Order: sequence, then structure tokens, then C-alpha cells
Amino acid sequence: MEILTQATEWLNRDASLALSGAVIALTLCTIVLYKSLTPQRDSSEPPLIPYTIPWLGSGISFSRDFDNFMQWVRRVMPADTPYTLYAGGRTIYLITSPRLYAKMIRISKTVSFDLLELDIFKRVFEMPREDLDAYSVGMHGMPPPTGMSQEQADELALAPQFARQYKDNWSNQSEGLSELTQRFSEEWWKRLDTLVSTSEATISFRKVMEHHFFWSATTVHFGTHFQDIVPDAGELFWEFEEGFLKLFQDVPKWMLRPALRAREKLIDGVERWLVQASKHVPAMPEDKLWDEWWGGRVGWERTRALSARGLSPRANAVHQFGFLWGLNGNTLAVVSWTLINILRDPQLLAKLQKEVETAISVTPKLTIDWPALMKLPLLTSVYQESIRLAVSNMTTRVITADTELDGYILKKGRMMVAPSRSLHLSPVFEHPSHPATEFWAERFIAEDADKPKMLNSWKPFAGGTTYCPGRFIAAAEIYSAIGILIVMFDVKLEESQGEIQHSPGRSGTGGVRPDRDGLLVLKRR
Repeated sequence: MEILTQATEWLNRDASLALSGAVIALTLCTIVLYKSLTPQRDSSEPPLIPYTIPWLGSGISFSRDFDNFMQWVRRVMPADTPYTLYAGGRTIYLITSPRLYAKMIRISKTVSFDLLELDIFKRVFEMPREDLDAYSVGMHGMPPPTGMSQEQADELALAPQFARQYKDNWSNQSEGLSELTQRFSEEWWKRLDTLVSTSEATISFRKVMEHHFFWSATTVHFGTHFQDIVPDAGELFWEFEEGFLKLFQDVPKWMLRPALRAREKLIDGVERWLVQASKHVPAMPEDKLWDEWWGGRVGWERTRALSARGLSPRANAVHQFGFLWGLNGNTLAVVSWTLINILRDPQLLAKLQKEVETAISVTPKLTIDWPALMKLPLLTSVYQESIRLAVSNMTTRVITADTELDGYILKKGRMMVAPSRSLHLSPVFEHPSHPATEFWAERFIAEDADKPKMLNSWKPFAGGTTYCPGRFIAAAEIYSAIGILIVMFDVKLEESQGEIQHSPGRSGTGGVRPDRDGLLVLKRR
């Protein structure tokens, strides 16, 4: 019996020791795991935005509700300074003030936009490795291939070639811009005329914007045969766009099957189009600005440059799909919100109809005074205000060498991000009667408006090293689309499915799509 008692005491004592050891081991493992999931931060880096969950950091709050996240950041962090943000295992430097943004875009030697583009093609579009290597030759921040000097690699860089094409064909007052915008407006006018065959029609808002506007713009850039080859591109576009940011954030693929299916169908369709276009028009004449198979000259020149570099047909299709996404992702959202903002205010609609009629006539044929249209003050203010509230892009640079900014050191290999929403809601846009969070049609033309400061904080679109190369053509498409519509028709918006709002969780992708459909009542004037 004594032996049994001693054994029991030993087991109890040992169990207590074992339990204590297990608790200590678990604690140590937790600490080690936490440290392994927490990126190392130098004291010279910008102040860290607090977070609770290792690895995830502030990622969920940042992407789910950016406006609320930034309101909280402004309460708990010092003002007008860069911040360090942890999100999904990454360290990001966050730029949220106009002053720091101006400094950011002046840094050129130690930051790269090209590396971000390469990362998008890798993560979002899954371009093959050998094609990525060929495409990246001469990219800023990339070492030259073995056996090639930096000077030789720089001469082969594709980005300067593309930039020249944008400048020649899309810059303000260029012949290419005039050709493409005129073709867009005529295509849009014809589609609207067909939609309303009688004196009045009620049509889905999304059908008008996300199908007819989409195809009016896409036909201009990809030719008239693209819709025959990829007839469901408009619908697939939005299925893919829903998953774009999550693909870049490395969300598990099983959670993104609809977006991945849409992506593959679109890439396959673009590849078929490239085959047919190359077959019918092997070379676009040098003096031609537009072709029924290739669309605008920029698309043809990009295809030729990528093929000459040795990219596979699949990679060429991936690149052209990225081109399609870039051309439509922002513009569609902005034109949709511009129209919504106008139609919610009948008095504003009446003022704009009167103003636009000085530049656009739709009978007996479409005529547009383009210089006059692009200078209309009220329409311009509405456009600028709609962009301010509808665009949520992330101007992003990859840091290629340790860089000083405002007394802090930004470490090589990390990203510097300036969200346009934080700039667009900055105090410069506040007005005693019209808060920065609300749409006000006359914000940019009010007598007391500090327009230079406003424009310094106003960042339309994204997608370039400093400015969006397609900003002029995007603006012309939006001005003419809105102008033609409200001159042709008296328009009423019925928000039949509830008040249309911004789609949740879309911050950072560009233009924020309206979250639901409505009805457009179009009555010929």
C-alpha cells in the first residue's frame, strides 16, 4: 500500500511538472512563432501602425474599409509623416499626405514602378517565368542578364518604347487621340440610338454602362472584330476584376475560382484575336492610326514589340489582356459614378444639359466641338469631383536601394504606397457646407476654392511611372459619353434595388464599381 501511495504522489508531482513544462514550451513556441511572423523593423524606419494579429497585421482593416481605417490612423498616429504598415507578411510604407506624395514621385533613382508591373504579371496573370525574364530586360531595378551590360539592357527596355507610343498616340492634341475619341463617340452615339428605338425606354444601368460603354471603348482599342471573337468579354471582365486585388495578395486560389475562370477565358479569347488579327493584317501601315482588326495603333505596336522580344503567344495575350483591364477598369467606374452623381440632382442635370449643348449636337448627325467640350467648367468640376470620390488607386513603388524620406529610411525591397483615397479626403477639400466625404458638383469651381492645392491632392487614375498615360483619352471618353447621353435624352435614374453605393472591399484597385444595378429611363429630347 505504501508503494502505491508513493507511486501516486510521484505521478501527481510529475504530471504537474509536465503540465508546467508544456505551458512554458507552448509560451516559448508562441513567442518564437510570433517573432518569425513579425518582420524585423529598424528604428530608423517610419513609425509602425499598431496591429494585433501576427502576419496579417493591418491587412484586413486596410483592404476591407479603407476610409474607416485611415480615420483611425489619423487619430492614433502622428500627422503628415510616412508610416510603416504590416499586411499579409509584407512591410509597406504608407504615404498619406499631399506633401509627402510630392516628395515620393520626385524620387527616381532608388524606386521602381516597373518592378510592380512585373509583380502584377507574375501574381495576377501568372505569366510564364521565361516570358517574365524576357519582358523584364532593361527594367528599372532589374540587373542585366548574364553577359549583357547595363547599357545594353537599357537599350532593350520595353517601357520607353511603350511610353513613346503613348506620347505619339494618346497625348493631348495628338492625331491619335483625335482619331480614337471621335471613333468612340460615334460608336457610343450609334449604340444609344439603337437602344431607344421609340421615344422612351427603360434599361438596366449596368447594361448601358458595363456592356455598351465597355464595347464602345473596347472596339476603339481592339478593333471591330474583337467582340465577334470574345463576345462575353464584358461580363468576364467584371468577374475577373472582382478578384484582382485578392490575386495580388496571394489569397488561396480555391477561394478565387470564378475570377480565375474568367481570367483564363479572357486570355484564351485575346490569344484567338491576336491570331486572327495577325492573319488578316500582318503589319499595320505606318501612316494608319486605326485598323478594324487591331484597333488603335498603340495595341499593334505593343504586340509587335513583345513578339520581337521573343515573348510567347500566350504571354503576348496576357499582356494585351492587362492592357484591356487597364483601359476599362478605371474609366467604367468613373463614368458610372459621374452619371449617378448627375442624375441624383435634377437641377444639376438641367444645368449640364444647357452647358453641354454649346459643344455637342446629336441631330441630324453627331458633331462635337472637342476643345469647347473639354473646357466646360461645370462638367469639368463634376468630372473632377466624381474622380475624387470614385477612384481608389494605390500609387506604388518598389524600393531598389535604401532611401531617405522626411528623415526616415525606407528599406530596399519593400514597397512605398500612396492611396489616392487618403489624398482625396485631405483637409484641402473640406468646405463648411460640403464635407469632403460628400459629392459637391461645384467644389472645383467655387469662388473660395483653392484650386492649385486641390489639384495637387487630386490623383486621377493610375498606371504610369508618374501619371496615367491614358488620362487624356479616358477623360475624352467620359466627357463625350456623358455629354452625348444627356443631350440625346432626358434621363432619370431609378435606384430600384436600393441606394447605389461603392462596392465594399474595392479600395486599391482603381475606380470603385457601383455595388448594384438600377434602371435608366431614357426619353428622347
